[in-house]
Amino acid sequence: MNPSTTMRAAVWHGARDIRVESVPVPGPPGPGEVLVEVDLACICASDVAEYRDGPHVIPVDRPHRLSGRSAPVTLGHEFVGRITAMGAEVDGLTLGDRVCGDACLRCATCYWCVRGEYNICPLGGSIGLHTDGAFARRLKVPGYTLHRVPDVVSDRAAAVVEPLAVGLHGLRRGRFEAGDSVVVVGFGMIGAAAALLASAIGAARVIVVESAPQRTEAARRAGAHAVLTPGHELRSQVRELTEGRGADLVVDCTGRADVLPSSLELARRGGRVVICGIAHEPSQIRSDRLVYFERDVVGALGYRHDHEAVLGLLAAGKLDTDWLFAPAIALEDIVKDGFEAMTADAGAAWLRIPVTTGGQ
Repeated sequence: MNPSTTMRAAVWHGARDIRVESVPVPGPPGPGEVLVEVDLACICASDVAEYRDGPHVIPVDRPHRLSGRSAPVTLGHEFVGRITAMGAEVDGLTLGDRVCGDACLRCATCYWCVRGEYNICPLGGSIGLHTDGAFARRLKVPGYTLHRVPDVVSDRAAAVVEPLAVGLHGLRRGRFEAGDSVVVVGFGMIGAAAALLASAIGAARVIVVESAPQRTEAARRAGAHAVLTPGHELRSQVRELTEGRGADLVVDCTGRADVLPSSLELARRGGRVVICGIAHEPSQIRSDRLVYFERDVVGALGYRHDHEAVLGLLAAGKLDTDWLFAPAIALEDIVKDGFEAMTADAGAAWLRIPVTTGGQ
């Protein structure tokens, strides 16, 4: 390929088969599209899952219904960069804007999109999974996915607005209010985001439940008042920390069906439980534990209209994100120092590895 028309990208071909290879540079943006020069992108746990034992959501046998794409596909949906070109019919953005991304692809016409619930669009997909993503120098995306980043927000912080928005959406789905007591079960990135945001917005108490001892200090950096380990004493420990009642809100980020029944028991009478982690097997939840105590249980998928609020908190200096990051790596080293390292060290699941994409 001609070097002037190609760029390097981390392309998923299959499980344990991500190749940093030369791919065509995206063409000029069409109507509603924007071309972004990526400055920094981060590896997400969903990217690692696709590398480790995918495909999970990457389309392989047939093209995605909305994007028309199937594997191979360039990964990466947590990013910050600058707009270098715009097509017609793009509102609210200008050339040169520094932007971060909302990864949700959507049809904009279905019942749910019209209601603003674009994250559950039946045709929906994700940048970096259902179309080419940000582990490349240039990225072409719909303009509706981009948010302007305030000057005071660092590139690193901007690159993790997307997972922070997942945490905020979970809290919003649980009707979180300042003064609530919150239990976060599971301290990966989404658990870290939920704890960090609950603390920043004014939770009376944030309790993290996590079995990995190396995550304790990180949980305290996220604002946890207490870090508890799972076990038969967990319910009584949470009650002791919440004036004998149980938590107003429990956010389960584990993605484990066997954990969900115990997470339910951590909520007070009339409390709320939000399920952010995705389990693919049945869970043994007893309906009497819901009905007798009038507990609400809801699911939370990704985010919708949450990025601006996260950017506002970052701009106001209310979120410390520096502790979320491992040292940056180059795109050429993303497999060895990124995907392999994160696969081998599950204990540091809250960490984000920034990937620099500069040059060809």
